[in-house]
Amino acid sequence: MSSASLMSPGSRLARFVVLANDPAVPAVAADWWEISEPHYLSVVTPLAEFTAGDRAAGDLARLAEEPTDPGRERALAAALDRLLDRDPAGLRRFAALMAAAEEHILIDHHRGTLSGGEPADPVGPDELLTWQRPRPARSAGPAALVVIPFRDRTGGARVRNLLACLASLRDQSSGAEDVTVTVVETDDEPRWRDTIEPWVDDYVFAPHTGHFNKSWAVNVGVRRSSSAPGALCVLDADILADDRFVSRNLARFERPELAAFLPYRGMFCLDDPSSDAAIRARVQRGEPDVPVDAVRALVLREPPGACLWVRSETFHRVGGFDERFQGWGGEDDDVVARLAAAGRLERFDDPLLHLSHPRPQMVLDGRPFNAHIEPMSWTASHGYGDLRGPAAAG
Repeated sequence: MSSASLMSPGSRLARFVVLANDPAVPAVAADWWEISEPHYLSVVTPLAEFTAGDRAAGDLARLAEEPTDPGRERALAAALDRLLDRDPAGLRRFAALMAAAEEHILIDHHRGTLSGGEPADPVGPDELLTWQRPRPARSAGPAALVVIPFRDRTGGARVRNLLACLASLRDQSSGAEDVTVTVVETDDEPRWRDTIEPWVDDYVFAPHTGHFNKSWAVNVGVRRSSSAPGALCVLDADILADDRFVSRNLARFERPELAAFLPYRGMFCLDDPSSDAAIRARVQRGEPDVPVDAVRALVLREPPGACLWVRSETFHRVGGFDERFQGWGGEDDDVVARLAAAGRLERFDDPLLHLSHPRPQMVLDGRPFNAHIEPMSWTASHGYGDLRGPAAAG
């Protein structure tokens, strides 16, 4: 059962107003916004007509002006519930409109029941460094390798997020000894080597001056890590893991037919205050997880990336990630499609928390990055993971 199905009709409608007006929605995934926007408007446009002449119209306008304000969202929800209680036909109409829109929207809005309280103090990388925990002892033969590609040329949120991610991987109730963690920093200089090295098993610097190339960074990490276990996790630097992340996901590979999996369906892209609160809860206080009821987030529905588990044999058989992808977009869709063609790939339903950071450049010369690359055309014959630079199409 989705969280939306547990809301009152007014709360569900207020959620559509937020999605149609919050500038963070197109910023989080521009291509998915283009798909979703007409379906948000298919609810919000008739809703504006429905509320005309009622005080709810003012509540709607105020929320549209400030869509991140929880008080304005609650006020509109209450006003709409009042209106719909008196209008059964209107209730049926908007229930049908929302049901039709839900089939197509790819970016959802989640305001946890605990959000809207006093915001946590902002967390910076310097403070986070003071919370560092001892590195867990490693088993003689680790079961999994976690590879995290990384670049941060400005400092701040991205390096903070990486440190929080690494801290959460150390703080596992069980299984931390079964994984080795490799961070690949790809940049024109090793800006964060001294900061990262104490937190990881392997730090790899991959010199690269052009656009960030996640695919190449991942492949380099797999090739140059000091261990080569049977399972691989490709993890974005902005993911905050709960304390059962390692053991739960390793257990899934006990099914021999499973070649790869994405452990989540909804990626909760936390806003700035929720990111600070989540880091303080999970890292500073050592809580085992961060309940989604405690956060405000935009939820990407079944995106392809951020956290991918794959058997190492399958990863190498498909040639890893396609290194022709650069900048933002497409590489995760491509590798997931190739892995699904190579073996059984499934999704599970764990919450996945993505910490906030400045949005990357999403277009090049007015066009999406990588639009010229033919999907699923990459193979192991191209060569991959060469530290000298990304492989080109053969």
